[in-house]
Amino acid sequence: MSELLNVIGLVGNSVLPIFVFLTMFNVGLTQTMEDFSQHFFEWRFYLRMLFVNFLISPLVMWLLLQAFSLSRPLEIGLIIFSMAAGAPFVIKLTQYSEHDVALGATLMVVLVLFTSAFIPVALPLILPGIDIDGWGIFISLVRQLVLPIFLGMVLKRFAARFVEKIQPWVGKLSNITLWVVVVGILIGELEGLLEILGQGAILASVLFILVLCVLGYFIAGKSDKDHLQDLGALGSGQRNTAACMIIASSNFSDIPEVLLIITIANTLGIIMLVYIAKYLSKDNDESNTETT
Repeated sequence: MSELLNVIGLVGNSVLPIFVFLTMFNVGLTQTMEDFSQHFFEWRFYLRMLFVNFLISPLVMWLLLQAFSLSRPLEIGLIIFSMAAGAPFVIKLTQYSEHDVALGATLMVVLVLFTSAFIPVALPLILPGIDIDGWGIFISLVRQLVLPIFLGMVLKRFAARFVEKIQPWVGKLSNITLWVVVVGILIGELEGLLEILGQGAILASVLFILVLCVLGYFIAGKSDKDHLQDLGALGSGQRNTAACMIIASSNFSDIPEVLLIITIANTLGIIMLVYIAKYLSKDNDESNTETT
């Protein structure tokens, strides 16, 4: 039985880099510079989101960790989870909440860029005594998060017909690989999952996501056109799964609990935020959704 679990876990970890590439590549295939540029004027909104996601978010997690007595690996995983923002799933959540997808995508890209610069500097400071290659993290995040977006946008501009044919398949494959990674890691680390259940880490994850949604909602600011409060809640609550997994798999591969708690927290976040997004859509008179 243990050998079977190991094989399933190995499959999940092996598919991880494919999931990361397809997810970010799909963002580039569905967005253009024109989509982003029309929302650059919302700079106050982006500043507020940077404040929530890179200052308030780690602080909220730190406060929660003071209230829960968790093992060190679980603490590390949750700290990483709190520091990585800009999940591509924010685009899908924007659709569910019936808001402007281009604005959601622009917010996601801004957060991805700052995540790539913020974590390599901040993580070694927050986790002193742990050997972390900050420069290596930066190069890895840029290579696996930023470059695929750029590649997708270049293809969309110069090979639009080709992109129209492949984008639906890339989107579907990114979703499939996400769940292969999630299920593979959860099943492969089933014994570790059972141990985590009684430690309060899952409750801490749920509380963290809810608190970030509330703070993101009230700090984002108001806009009659784009409902920035809704996007602020969704963009703050949904963490960057790909970035978290890259860091955990490359820097803490010998501590499986780190990647496991990140996977659990991300799965819970997706489920919770889908319902929150659909709830937020109820106050919209008109739908601004676009197909990605």
